[in-house]
Amino acid sequence: MKTTTKLGLLFVAITSAHPVWAADQTVTLEDGRQVVLHDDFTWSYSQQPDVALSANSTTTKPATTVEAIPVKSDLNTQSAIPVITVAKVSLTSPKNIQQISDSGVDILLQAPRYEDGELFIPTMMTNQGSKSVMSVALRVTLNDADNQKLESKDVVLWRSIKRMPDTYFRAKTQEHGKDIIFSVPKMDNYTIQAEVIDIELW
Repeated sequence: MKTTTKLGLLFVAITSAHPVWAADQTVTLEDGRQVVLHDDFTWSYSQQPDVALSANSTTTKPATTVEAIPVKSDLNTQSAIPVITVAKVSLTSPKNIQQISDSGVDILLQAPRYEDGELFIPTMMTNQGSKSVMSVALRVTLNDADNQKLESKDVVLWRSIKRMPDTYFRAKTQEHGKDIIFSVPKMDNYTIQAEVIDIELW
């Protein structure tokens, strides 16, 4: 295969794996020659000065060669994993329970109340995105203070009707979501696990 073809394939492979370029990148070919891949999608041979090596010296690669294989951080992968959060629910505290964010929608679980054998957790949502939200659903599990499961359910907090704009949860607005209701014995403290299982944008 011609050198030009090899360089082209090498350039395509590297740019596909690392689409964001901060500066020129240097790679070493199989025959030892070095090529500079420029951020404007062109390339050229690297001009290496002739250096006389003494018997005691060792051959070292230029520092730019290391930059030819940028290290991809694992932080993006970690942040992409959906988080199931655990929070304390206290009937003796007026504080909100927790906030969950997904797809540009912030979901606030507000301070709980207990009435007629049922625990009520009001919700408030903020659409931070640029699209209307058609539906929002959570999977919630309520445990007692000893982390023993009391009840688990899927709750649709918001549902719009397509082609009925008056029902849309529009961008940059806030709306009250449906209350999360559990039929459980009254206790001072519970814990709750909440996970977003559906957000539909329009």
